[in-house]
Amino acid sequence: MKEEEKASKKYCIPYIPAAEFTAAEKRMKFHVLGYGIDPENPELLRYSNCFLEQMNERSRLQIRKMQRDGIEIEEKEFFEKAGGGPLYRAKLLGVLADHGILKREEIMESLHSYFGKGAPYEEEDRFHYRSFYEVCTMIKEAGGNVVLAHPGKIKRKDVQLYHALLREECLDGVEVYHHDNPEDVRAELLAVAGDRHLMVTGGSDYHGIYMKKPALPGAEELPEELAEGLEHLLSGKRTNSFDSTFV
Repeated sequence: MKEEEKASKKYCIPYIPAAEFTAAEKRMKFHVLGYGIDPENPELLRYSNCFLEQMNERSRLQIRKMQRDGIEIEEKEFFEKAGGGPLYRAKLLGVLADHGILKREEIMESLHSYFGKGAPYEEEDRFHYRSFYEVCTMIKEAGGNVVLAHPGKIKRKDVQLYHALLREECLDGVEVYHHDNPEDVRAELLAVAGDRHLMVTGGSDYHGIYMKKPALPGAEELPEELAEGLEHLLSGKRTNSFDSTFV
């Protein structure tokens, strides 16, 4: 039995297998959630492992640059911080904070000076991110439902893309209750969800110290009907087909 299943039974809290993916459109990256996926789906595992391998290689190059600059921390310690997942740049800085090289509260604000354009540890992200349509296809084929993550962030960067994504036929839900969605965006998303009969989701999106806007678990107040709207995922009913209207 997996850890999440054990915890679900121990604390009597239902859980839904899910994952967050990065899609790319018009040279912009954004996040897509897959709810109710089969975590053992072969294509999903292949894609995720490919992503992990390339991210790990990028991290190794960044670590070597740090070591050449006199930061005497072994590669193993950096990867232990990742816990088996991708070693994101913030976690690299988390190790530096463990050694007192910078303060924990400075981690997120230091990302650009360490890894930004022209920064000493800049390393190009060479992974080929899939389009929104391709990510939707992968989620659907893994038995999952497609939810657009924190759309407010997308709207701030590209309002046309934001509206195009909300019209997509493959969309099953939108993440409304999130700290990156201001009140006017939440109202807009709720209206779209009502018109299109989409799921509404939300949460604190808690990342511990790796957050620009600190938010504790439970900080986002969620309506009770959100849980009711996800009951079909707990019962195993899933959406598997769609037509795309994305241009």
